[in-house]
Amino acid sequence: MGSLYAIASRFAAHGIGNTAARAVDGLWRAGMLDALIALGHEPTNVDERRIVDVRFPPRRAFFFWPEKRYYLAKNRHFDRRCLARIDGPHEVVHLWNSQATRSARAAKRLGKKLIIERASTHIVTQTRRLVDAYARLGIDYQPTYAETIERCREEYELADLVLTPSENSYRSFADEGFDMTRVVRCPFGIDLEKTTPRERAPEKFVALFVGQVGVRKGVFTLLAAWDKAQLDGELWLVGGEEEAVRAHFTPWRNRENIRFMGFRGDVPELMRRASAFVFPSLEEGSALVTYEAMACGLPSILTGEAGAVARDGQEALTIGAHDVDALAAALTRLKEDHDLAARLGLAARRRVEQFPWSAYGDRIATVHRLLADGADGPTIQQELHI
Repeated sequence: MGSLYAIASRFAAHGIGNTAARAVDGLWRAGMLDALIALGHEPTNVDERRIVDVRFPPRRAFFFWPEKRYYLAKNRHFDRRCLARIDGPHEVVHLWNSQATRSARAAKRLGKKLIIERASTHIVTQTRRLVDAYARLGIDYQPTYAETIERCREEYELADLVLTPSENSYRSFADEGFDMTRVVRCPFGIDLEKTTPRERAPEKFVALFVGQVGVRKGVFTLLAAWDKAQLDGELWLVGGEEEAVRAHFTPWRNRENIRFMGFRGDVPELMRRASAFVFPSLEEGSALVTYEAMACGLPSILTGEAGAVARDGQEALTIGAHDVDALAAALTRLKEDHDLAARLGLAARRRVEQFPWSAYGDRIATVHRLLADGADGPTIQQELHI
C-alpha cells in the first residue's frame, strides 16, 4: 500500500508546513509514501522524486486582497494541481481541510481511502466562536466565506476519516452532530532536543503570551485580567498584532508593566526567562506554542479551547474562555504560590515528553496503515494509545 499526502503550504517550513513534514516523515520511515504535493518545500529526508511542487504567488503579491480571498484563491489553484495527480497507485489520500475539495471528490470516485486533516475545530464551531468573540468586543469582523465553509463541510462528509489534534477539536465534531466513528484524535508534537527546560524561575514575575496578539487568542481577556490582578510584575506579549484591532490596544500600549514585543526569533529563550505562560485562546485545534511552553518547564494558564495536552491541576491551570475573573485569579495564584508553579512546570515537562514529533509521525503511519486495511475510527483511535 501507499499514500498521497498534500498540503497547500510550504512543506517543512513553519506552521502547518512543519507539522506536515513531521507526518510525512512518519510515512516515509514506514515505507508508505508514494507522493507528496506541496506549495514548495524545504530539504528533508524524502526522496525529491516523490515531491510535486505547486507554484503560487506569496501573500505579499496580493497585499491588496483580503486575507480570506487570497487563501481561497490559493486553495482553488492547489486543488486543480492535486486533481491531476489523484489517480495514482496510492490507496490512501491525505488532504488538509478546505484545500482540495475537487481532489477529495475524485479520490472517493476512484475508491481510495480519504483522510481529511482538520487542525482546528469544526468549521461551523470555529466560525460561531469567532463571530461571537468579535461581537462581544464590538469589533467589525469578516466571517469565513460561505464557499470555504461549504468546502470544509463537503470534505467532512466525503472523508473516511477526519483527523483532528485535540479533545477540544474532537468534541466540536460531536457538538455539530457528526458521525464520530469517522473522527480520530491525533495530538501534535514537539522537538524536545531543541526545547530545553529552564533552570529556575525568575525572581521577578513575568507572564508570557506567544501568538497573534488579537481577538482569537484571547488577548483582550488577558489584558483585562492583568489590569484586574494588579500584580507586581510584567506581561510580555510576543507576536504580530492583528491589524484590524491594533488601535484597540491603545489603552495598554505605554504601560511600564506591559511589553508589546512583536515577532521574536528567540521564543524558547523568552520562555525560559518567564514565570508563567498564559494562553487564553478562544479557538484552536491544538496550539503548538502550548507544547513549547510545557517543554520549557513553564506552568501554564490555558483555556480548554487552546487544545493543549496539559491537564487541569496537573500541568496547567485551566479557565473558561472570556473569563477575566478566573484568569486574574490564576495569575495571582501562580505568582504567590511558588510550590504550585514549580510543581506544574516540572509535571508539564514530563507530560510533553510523551509527545515527541517522532511519535506523531508514527501515529500518522499507523492511521494510514489501519485505514487502508479497512479499520474504522474507534479501532484506529484505540491503536494510537492516547
